[in-house]
Amino acid sequence: MYVLGHLISAHASGAFPEIDLRRGEHAMTVMLPDLLSCHDWGYHKAWAIAGAGERSDLVLAHMLGDAVVHYGARWQGLERKSGWAYLRMGLVARRYDAFYEYAESRGWRYGGLAWDSRRGWAHTMVEYSIDQWIADRMDVSALFETVRTSADDTAVDLGWVHALIDQHVITPQRPVECQPYRYCGALSRSREPDELHLRGLAVKFQIAETPESIAWLRGWLREIWRTVGDEEMRDVLTSLSDVTADPVGFGYPLEIAAYAQGPGPTPHRWAGPVVPGARHLTEEKTHG
Repeated sequence: MYVLGHLISAHASGAFPEIDLRRGEHAMTVMLPDLLSCHDWGYHKAWAIAGAGERSDLVLAHMLGDAVVHYGARWQGLERKSGWAYLRMGLVARRYDAFYEYAESRGWRYGGLAWDSRRGWAHTMVEYSIDQWIADRMDVSALFETVRTSADDTAVDLGWVHALIDQHVITPQRPVECQPYRYCGALSRSREPDELHLRGLAVKFQIAETPESIAWLRGWLREIWRTVGDEEMRDVLTSLSDVTADPVGFGYPLEIAAYAQGPGPTPHRWAGPVVPGARHLTEEKTHG
C-alpha cells in the first residue's frame, strides 16, 4: 500500500482529528517507513512508540496499515501472512512470468535484472490496487499537490527524518544516504494522483518510467480492483481505518502504560474508543 491508501485510511479512522490527512498534511511523516525502508524495525519496535509525539503516532499509523494488509486485521503476530494482499494474490500470481517478459520485450526493463519473487510481486500488485481504487473513485487532487510539495521539501531537508531515527533508534534496511531521495523522487515526478503509486511500483520493479509503461501498470491495478469489486474494496478500506481507530481493541501490542494518559487532562488518541470515519467516505469519481 502506498501514499493514498495510508493517508485516506488514517484520515477515515478519526484517530487524527487535529491533522488534515485528507489534504496530505504530514504525508511524509506517515510514509516514513517507506521513506527509510524500515519495515523490519516497524513490525518489531513501532508498537512501543505510541504516545511519543504526533509524528511518532503517524509513523505507527503507517505500520498498523501495513500490518492489516499483510497479516490481517486482528493481530496474531508475524508468523502467518493472512492479510488481504496475500489472500487475494492468486488473482495475478499465475501471470508473474508474463509481467516481466512483457516489460523486458518492450525495453522497459533490462533482461539481466533479477525478478522479484512470485509471492512478493503478486501481493504487491494486489496491495497497490487499493491506492488505484482510491485514485479512481475519490477526488484526491488536493492531497496529491501537498504530497508532491512535501516530497520536494523533505529531499531538501531531512532534519526531521534524522531526528526520528535518533529518537526511536530506527534501523533502515537501505542506506539513508540514498533511499529517501529515491523515494521522494518518484513522488516528485508524478503528474497525476495515481502516478504516486504507479511510479513507486515502477521503481520497485525496476521498470523505466514512460507514459506507456505507467499506463500499462495502471491497467494491471485497475483490472485487480475491478475483478474484486467496489464493495470488497470499501470493506478493505474500512478494515484499515477501524484498526487505526482502535489498535488495542484489535490486539495490537501497543505499550498502553506509556500513552494511556497524555501530559494534560486529555487522554491519548488510542487510550479510549474512537469512532472510525470510514463509513462516511464518499466515492466522488466514476472511473472504471
